[in-house]
Amino acid sequence: MKKQFLIVSVLVCLIANTNVFSQQKNEEVESLNEVVITATKFATNKKNVGKIVYQISQKTIANSQGKTILDLLNDIPGVEINGNFSTKGQNLGYYIRGGRNRQVAILIDGVNVNDPSSFNGDFDLRQIDINQVEKIEVLKGASSTLYGTGAATGVINIILKQASKDRFSGSLNTSVGSNNSSENNNLSAEEYTTNFNFNGTLGKLNYLMALNANGSSGLSAAESTTSSQFEEDNFARQNVLVKLNYAVNDNFKVGLLSSYDEFSTDFDGFDFDPVTFASIPADRDNNLKSIQKRIGLNADYTYNNGMLKFRTFITDINRTETPSYNFFNGEVYGFDVYNNYAFSNAFSFLVGITSQYQDMIQRTSFSTIEEGAGKQHFYDPYLSLNFTSASGFNLNLGGRLNIHSEYGNNFVYNINPSYNFKIQEHPVKLFASYSTAFITPTLSEIFTKLPSINELLPEENVTIEGGFDFTLSDVLTINATYFQREETNKIGYDPATFQTINDLGNFSAKGFETEITYTFSKNLKLLANYTFIDRDENLLLKIPQNKFFIKGNYNLTKNTYTSLSYRWVDETKDFGNSILEAYSLFDFFINHSVLQNKVTFYGSVTNILNENFQEIAGFTARGRNYNLGIKIKL
Repeated sequence: MKKQFLIVSVLVCLIANTNVFSQQKNEEVESLNEVVITATKFATNKKNVGKIVYQISQKTIANSQGKTILDLLNDIPGVEINGNFSTKGQNLGYYIRGGRNRQVAILIDGVNVNDPSSFNGDFDLRQIDINQVEKIEVLKGASSTLYGTGAATGVINIILKQASKDRFSGSLNTSVGSNNSSENNNLSAEEYTTNFNFNGTLGKLNYLMALNANGSSGLSAAESTTSSQFEEDNFARQNVLVKLNYAVNDNFKVGLLSSYDEFSTDFDGFDFDPVTFASIPADRDNNLKSIQKRIGLNADYTYNNGMLKFRTFITDINRTETPSYNFFNGEVYGFDVYNNYAFSNAFSFLVGITSQYQDMIQRTSFSTIEEGAGKQHFYDPYLSLNFTSASGFNLNLGGRLNIHSEYGNNFVYNINPSYNFKIQEHPVKLFASYSTAFITPTLSEIFTKLPSINELLPEENVTIEGGFDFTLSDVLTINATYFQREETNKIGYDPATFQTINDLGNFSAKGFETEITYTFSKNLKLLANYTFIDRDENLLLKIPQNKFFIKGNYNLTKNTYTSLSYRWVDETKDFGNSILEAYSLFDFFINHSVLQNKVTFYGSVTNILNENFQEIAGFTARGRNYNLGIKIKL
């Protein structure tokens, strides 16, 4: 604790000795005049959106070289990425507002992506490389009206990079780093990343191609309970992304997106102790290999007062586990067509229809779904109305009808008013919302249950929230949100029949989240956020009740950027009532640009105090580690 107090004191002293009266504008400061996309599916001024939309901007990404998408998401209030501080191959939990993976919608360029072969139907964010991303928007709360199944606690929209207007542009990014637990202080390089990015514009055609490879070794997934060390579990990933866009004319554009993602990871398991009835971490020679292929076609047509968008996609995913030879294959075919039309500056509406066809093959020692035996499809027409008045009052209303092949129909809706006004010329936004959402059962859940089990219904969520967003002269921004969420028809597990069922009763979650940024000068900015989650204890596994994060960004020189952050995560419980102790992490990042920003050197030291902790009971977390890299613009 003395070391932690000392570092916090240094950060406070640094802030205190900066010219706090220098209130110069900083382009990193989020204001209510920003444009966001995710909340309404089209570009909208942030002040007219009745929710808080968190943005991870391109500047934040550029200043965070060496970090991953998961690292940056974990800094957002209300978001907990469980497993991010463990081995690279660790399964991840996306816990937003006390929910779980199945309650979070992952989008790529606005298109809902998922894995129908997985038990939760979730998308593996390890597949996307941060160097391919332009920005990320995070919208919390129930958003099924616009995004359908899974958008119950939040939406993560990953917006990929656009091509340069030059004929050719590109970059090379490579880094190496250590990969240690807190007990092992080995400085050898056991983690690497290499990324190539080529893009440009040739007349009416623009292109982007990105290649990525990264891997790690040195750590065992399971943590040994004896003096002997478990074998290290290796991780390797390769990724290829291609984007092509062609402007037929000023009003009509078509595009192609294609990607190939492959990763392989070793993983461990547990032994069962018949005396204590406890699960004991065990060294295993298990391996998981995943191959994902995606292709999408899109078209945008702009006309007077409106825009019509067409998105279609095909995803094929194969996962193989050895030596058990468990095999999973999932296929998704889908489209989303929507039109936004503005009747006036005050009133607009969006109408659309989306559909998905899902199929899977599953062969495990527990259950088998042969080709053609596990299929589902749905069609969802939806409507969203937006009203923006000159007086500052805004209103968003929407509804979606989910027409499903297995359980029938389901309807969700939202009501979201907000009001903008000023206090001594400083903008303030007040907002509230009442939203419903649904989560469709996965193919594995539907087609492995016994005939005697009742038909699985979609899980339903209702969220009520309210809060404010305040900006003071581009120097201070502060927001806060209170939410209350209730789940019914929760998809759970019956230990008596080993079957997936709809749990009876209601399950609630409520909480509070707030974030403040303060720009002390053009060189120093402070960001801090806090999250409180309160929900039924048996559903709080690995979800911390309290979480605090603070980061100071400081420009040492015009070309040198540094950041020091502190994270405190409350104690949680894991299965079997294992206590996961609270932990604190200090991280330091630096990058320095030369040759007119053509070359950037960067480095980091994470978990500076080498804290020994666990995110998942029985599994290893990373200790103090370093990372060094270079990015070259071509």
